[in-house]
Amino acid sequence: MREAAIQEFFTEGKIIPLTIVYEDFILSYQETIKKIIDYLEIPNSNDIQIAPPPEDKLADEVSENWVQRFRKERRKGWQNYW
Repeated sequence: MREAAIQEFFTEGKIIPLTIVYEDFILSYQETIKKIIDYLEIPNSNDIQIAPPPEDKLADEVSENWVQRFRKERRKGWQNYW
């Protein structure tokens, strides 16, 4: 229902939204950024340098402890588990 309302808003405003699919964005990061810049009609877009995306590691000891705790708590009361 919400999506229909959004679509109606775009139609009434004669707005053509730019659709970006996450998986495409990840696979073609720089091309997607260029597509966004072109869509926004940013002047001198050929001069813009696009930095690669940061690749910070999100997992660490704390997150691994949470994973193990979750697994342990999910198994409580199970008759058979690996």
